[in-house]
Amino acid sequence: MRREFIGVFLSFLVFGLVLWFFRPWFHGIVMSFYRNPTVIYLFVVLLAILIYDTKKKLVEGPAKRNSLMGGIFALVILSLVVISILSGALSNTALYKEYHPTQVSNELDLSSSKIRILPKLTAYRYAVDTIEYARYTLGWSHLTVRNGTPVWGFFIIPDGAWNAIRLKDKGVLFVDMNTTQARMERIENELQIGPGMQIFDNLEWNLYKKHYLIDLDIPRALYYEDKIYIVVPYISYSFRVFYTVPKWGGVLIVDEEGNVEDLTPEEAVKDERLKDFPVFPELLTRKIVHAQNYWKESALSNIKNLWLHHENQIEIIDVSGQGNRQPFLVIANDGKEYWMVAVEPYGRAHGLAAIFLIDAQTGEMSQVKFETPLTGPVKAIDYVKKALPTFDWSQFMAVEPIPIFLNGELWWRVAIIPGTGSGVAKIAFVNAETKEVKIFENENDVRTFLLYGQVGAKVEEISGIVKGVYSYIKNGNTHWILIVDNRALYLSADQLSDELILKLLSLREGDSVTVKISEGRVVEIEKR
Repeated sequence: MRREFIGVFLSFLVFGLVLWFFRPWFHGIVMSFYRNPTVIYLFVVLLAILIYDTKKKLVEGPAKRNSLMGGIFALVILSLVVISILSGALSNTALYKEYHPTQVSNELDLSSSKIRILPKLTAYRYAVDTIEYARYTLGWSHLTVRNGTPVWGFFIIPDGAWNAIRLKDKGVLFVDMNTTQARMERIENELQIGPGMQIFDNLEWNLYKKHYLIDLDIPRALYYEDKIYIVVPYISYSFRVFYTVPKWGGVLIVDEEGNVEDLTPEEAVKDERLKDFPVFPELLTRKIVHAQNYWKESALSNIKNLWLHHENQIEIIDVSGQGNRQPFLVIANDGKEYWMVAVEPYGRAHGLAAIFLIDAQTGEMSQVKFETPLTGPVKAIDYVKKALPTFDWSQFMAVEPIPIFLNGELWWRVAIIPGTGSGVAKIAFVNAETKEVKIFENENDVRTFLLYGQVGAKVEEISGIVKGVYSYIKNGNTHWILIVDNRALYLSADQLSDELILKLLSLREGDSVTVKISEGRVVEIEKR
């Protein structure tokens, strides 16, 4: 008897150790229960009933027993549906209380010189066409930052199942999204752990070994001091007995040698490598914006409102069939990075209800609401197609409506590309208030429009060496005197964007600079 007990114990011990070692493979199943603890409680109760019935015989006869078991299972399914609805409402109500806008404005202060011109599909085509290795391909695209500017990033990964087991990731390829041209940077440093590899050098395998009860965000490539790092923010959960609430748990960083660091949010913000890098989870951003529908005090009130009244209910706008969901990574004039999500009212309305901005470094949330009705991104694409009635839309697509502000007006930037993604045919801008559509085929015209708000404006360029920068206060406003060669330029803070002020403050005596002036106003400052 004792030998049998030891044998059974050892069998369970070995089985448990095997499950523990291969626990990353079961992460999805485990997390589905961990995020919904009431499901665990329900199955425990069901198991207890089955055990009790086995021992005590609640009913006699197979027919009655089958009827009882069928009733119990029907009750379990119904309970699962009810619990799912209620626990989801409790979780989102708590999430809203943690994350809601701290400030509301009526204008986006976004940089017009660092916007996404190159669409995702075109970037992928440009990148994959440069891979000349027989055993390698590109992984999924991701938004990342290179030298303070958003770029498309692609890990160079083994191609095929056998190669994924044998080979290592070869590096990363960055594609500049601020141009329609195929401007790329390839960095070939072998990675010991990364996406696309399989079994023990797979990225998720190693990260879930390090930290298990979390949900990983999208892995992003970071190139810092000649080394590639894989940066993966993650979502953890606050346990509330009957439900859980998602939160920013931290950031995992993997270096080229495969070493994994687990940083808290506070440590991530202070880490020099992650300065000006998006470390707040992109996937959590969508959850937070969705939770803005749960603004009432109680979960039951929120369920009633979302099912019956739809008061202040919003929907995240995703243009269907394009595989590029919100949020978008945008740069403000002050250089800060934000996750941006545009939302529309619930139902068949396609107007713009609001734009939410979440600081990609800290998670602080703000909201932009508009006094006048504005066109949303879905209808913006319709206006572009209407402006090109003879265009062959069976061969081309209008993709990625991105919001930009020009002279206080909201425009939607829409790229028109071939169905294969091989290049950019046209760039269109749709005024969200007037519905005016401007279409450009030349990238220089696009940049001129972004810089000056019009094409054909007279621009004066002043180039030379900075001889001095002097500042003074007058009438509560900051003024500067910028001396370029022998010419003095008088600048005022109330006539400069935050982005231009930062560029002006970065100038030092001896710098080579070009200042562009249009209609008596400084519109660009470029170091050369």
